Amino acid sequence: MIIAIANEKGGSSKSTLTSALAIEASLRGYRTLVVDADPQGTLTDWSAVGTEESVASLPTVVAMGEQLRRQLPELAADYDVTFVDLPGRIAKRVAGALMVADLVLLPCGPSNADLWALETTLEMVSEAREMRPNLEVAAVITRKRPGTTSGREIRSALEDLGTTVLETALCLRETYADALGAGSGPTALAPGSLAAHEVRCLMNEVEDLLEMEAGRNDEDEISAA
Repeated sequence: MIIAIANEKGGSSKSTLTSALAIEASLRGYRTLVVDADPQGTLTDWSAVGTEESVASLPTVVAMGEQLRRQLPELAADYDVTFVDLPGRIAKRVAGALMVADLVLLPCGPSNADLWALETTLEMVSEAREMRPNLEVAAVITRKRPGTTSGREIRSALEDLGTTVLETALCLRETYADALGAGSGPTALAPGSLAAHEVRCLMNEVEDLLEMEAGRNDEDEISAA
């Protein structure tokens, strides 16, 4: 399974989402690959820290550029699940990944600016689905402030655009930044935290979308925005 994480806006939590899900997938027993297709190289740096700190659940991480569409399927064949952190503004790489992915996750923060930026990505996704109607696409609300209505408002706006929105939202929590900086993920670094609960709920939803059963954790209920 190839899961692409896409949004052209910087600061949309693409790398945070990718790393958190990849660690959780690895903890569930999936052979997990992370492809860092973003020139910023955030996940390459994250992997280097994780290796240095001997993070047990750290998945394999590789950097990949313009040959994404051609190389990705061959590379992913040796893994159960591959997460691809896509660049913001390199359309060729994004389009290439969309042509081979099974699922596209669209992280979206709780502001109009986040929503406007996502519309361009949604156009590319729509074009890809014309050729690949079975491509699964879902938005993930990120950076939601706990106790506010921002999650509900952005959820409604995304649904108005015809986008499926996963029930689980990732809230603004220090654990996400701490885990990324430690080369890990919330479910490995702080398994009892609220952030870890959100990640497990989100991974449950991803497993449902792709009919993955290897490591499902039904103890965590959906954490809706």
